[in-house]
Amino acid sequence: MKVFLSTLKVLIQTVSAVDKDEPLRGHTFFFEMVPEFSVNPNFTVLDNKDNTASILTKRNRYNRNKISTYALPVIIFDNDYPVQSSTETLTIQVCACDKKGNVLSCNAEAFLLPAGLSTGALIAILLCILLLLSKLLMMYEPFTPVCW
Repeated sequence: MKVFLSTLKVLIQTVSAVDKDEPLRGHTFFFEMVPEFSVNPNFTVLDNKDNTASILTKRNRYNRNKISTYALPVIIFDNDYPVQSSTETLTIQVCACDKKGNVLSCNAEAFLLPAGLSTGALIAILLCILLLLSKLLMMYEPFTPVCW
């Protein structure tokens, strides 16, 4: 069982928001976790008060074999009147890293799978091949009973 270590409150990513309408007086965005998920044991959202938010870890250990992907719903709202908001779900993937923090692998990997086929599977494949060959032979040389 591989357990991947992290440090508590490590910055994973900084996210930002942009208003495509760009109001004349500038836009300010605020970030917070969706209330239903605000007691998330894995990650937290820290509003940096500069149209960005930091996504931080809340645990020291993440077991990639149990859960490799986490969903983190975040509400982004502006300072206009009336207040407009949008909810976006961030997808956080647990990756394998070396001791320096360099990412080694983020792909879905097969863990503890045997490299070869079992004996039963090999026997079943051989029986299927024999059946197909016998059917093929019967098509070209039909069985004719021999009478004495």
